[in-house]
Amino acid sequence: MKKMMSILLALMLALCCFSSVLADTYTGEAEGKNGKVAVEITVEGEKITGVTVTEQAETVGIADAPLAQIPAFVVEHQSLAVDAFSGATVTRDALVAAIEAAALDAGLNVDALKSNLVVTEKTTEPAEDTADVIVVGAGGAGLSAAAGAAEKGASVIVLEANGMVGGATIRSAGHMLLFDDAINAAMDRNDEALQKYLAYAPADFGEWADTLTALQEQIGAYLESDQTGRFDSVEMALIDHMLKGTGKDLDGNEATNDFALLNVSFHAASDINNWLVSGGMEIQDKMYNAHGGTPVGGAAGMISALQNMAESHGARIVLGMRATELIVEDGKVTGVTAEDHEGNVHTYHAKGGVVLATGGFQSNAQMMAKYQKIGTGLGENNASTSPATNVGDGIVMAAKLGAKLRDMGFAVTVMEGYHEGSSLSEFGKINANSQLTVNANCVRFGDDTKNAGMGTAGTAYINQPDGLVYFIGDAKMVNGLNAAQEGFTDTMQARGDWFVVRDTLEEAAKAIGLDAETVKATVDTFNGYVDAGEDKDFSRAKFNGKVEEGPFCIAKGEAHYHLTFGGLTINTDAQVLNTQDEVISGLYAAGDILSGLEGAAHQSGDCITTMLYFGKVAGENAAQSAR
Repeated sequence: MKKMMSILLALMLALCCFSSVLADTYTGEAEGKNGKVAVEITVEGEKITGVTVTEQAETVGIADAPLAQIPAFVVEHQSLAVDAFSGATVTRDALVAAIEAAALDAGLNVDALKSNLVVTEKTTEPAEDTADVIVVGAGGAGLSAAAGAAEKGASVIVLEANGMVGGATIRSAGHMLLFDDAINAAMDRNDEALQKYLAYAPADFGEWADTLTALQEQIGAYLESDQTGRFDSVEMALIDHMLKGTGKDLDGNEATNDFALLNVSFHAASDINNWLVSGGMEIQDKMYNAHGGTPVGGAAGMISALQNMAESHGARIVLGMRATELIVEDGKVTGVTAEDHEGNVHTYHAKGGVVLATGGFQSNAQMMAKYQKIGTGLGENNASTSPATNVGDGIVMAAKLGAKLRDMGFAVTVMEGYHEGSSLSEFGKINANSQLTVNANCVRFGDDTKNAGMGTAGTAYINQPDGLVYFIGDAKMVNGLNAAQEGFTDTMQARGDWFVVRDTLEEAAKAIGLDAETVKATVDTFNGYVDAGEDKDFSRAKFNGKVEEGPFCIAKGEAHYHLTFGGLTINTDAQVLNTQDEVISGLYAAGDILSGLEGAAHQSGDCITTMLYFGKVAGENAAQSAR
């Protein structure tokens, strides 16, 4: 009987424990960048003891770090104050919202969790460390510098303000220059497309004249040959880059295409690709554009290879460490001071030099408003597509030492949902299915088919108040969006009031903050143009129907700062120059912090190659200086 009672007691205890486990498990969910983010938390007493992400479809590479690190942070610190994780902010906020929902269900004090900032007082004595090379920034350029220096035998410390590596690079597609004979040989000849290059006069191309002459000779030989496949060359890529990057800002200033920098980096493109492949990166066997290819896995594949190359040779990456000031001794940059997320001050000494790879300043709205000269409607209210840490730290630190700044007015924006409401690709669907666009004053301002996009195709919208554009349509727009992606309109509405679907046009206008009467008058005029088949205001050539049948949809688009093209000036050894074009001893730079690499337009593919090349050169030269 005792044995039976013991067995029954054991079973009862087991059932109680099982019941307790079930009772202490709670779930929550929120809308992320690409769909639902769901979590399960376990609670013991008043503490969260476990957080598991059970469902998510966030962008690989960009969202990996917060999805992995935030659950551990919440458990360790019993805090939902995760502002330190500044990468992938939409994913971060969705994950926190999901955990908060689960915590509320568990009856926890969510206000206390959100107010637990996990910040200690600043130390009076800074922590110190020393390496041959200090790299500031762990994006593509910074990791390239770290790998280049470490492979030369240098000790390397990389300081990254974010909670993850990759910077703005990992948010890109990773396109880079690719001159692949095998791929080109399998393509059709491009005789007709080459004719325009023969019409150019070298005398009009300044220091690019010899490159154009060489290209024309190459094309002539190709056209006279029976060679199969498509023609391509480094010289053609250089001339294309120069032509695309030529332009002026609103004040009439000409953008810089730095021939010396572009020439040396373009000719090294194949070497850079081979270097990355040796580190584990693969390249897709197809072209992205006329001169570009794409890594397998996109930018995430590239960043992974660079990080592995750097760390396998001993480089140490310190996350959550923001450099604040350059240290100068006897006229040479010998280190940096930095702050961690807890406010502690650290000093990092560099025997060979400091490499600045902090990216552009597109996430610094005040700095953008001060410098940008591309759109009259842009200002401090516009958000950014880049990490929140791309605020121009490196540019500001170097400028204090007299560094030469160039082309600061040049940048590019993209149209996305208001304040990160959607991705670029998601807003592309909205743009493709909308029927007309208006500004914040509810009036059309141009051909609606050309009001969004990158570069000159989207010039009209950045001249609207605050860079805001409202995309309007009826049931045709709603049905088109949901056909493009199942549940698209519900997904967008779940992210906030920047995207609305209502039964009437007036209701939709009011819901999104527009004057309903003015919107209706604008739509009525537009519908009249559709009936007549003639746009009397902006000569729009094609229409996709009248806006007349509910439900009606309005999406609030915003011009987001995407990339800046201005910044520091370097020589071909990646040394930073001062305003007298003299080398600032011990200071190197690479990546989007530089000027002269894109000109007046974003050069997809070209820019990443130059970034990687000068990162590697900067790291190698800083390592050499340490000997």
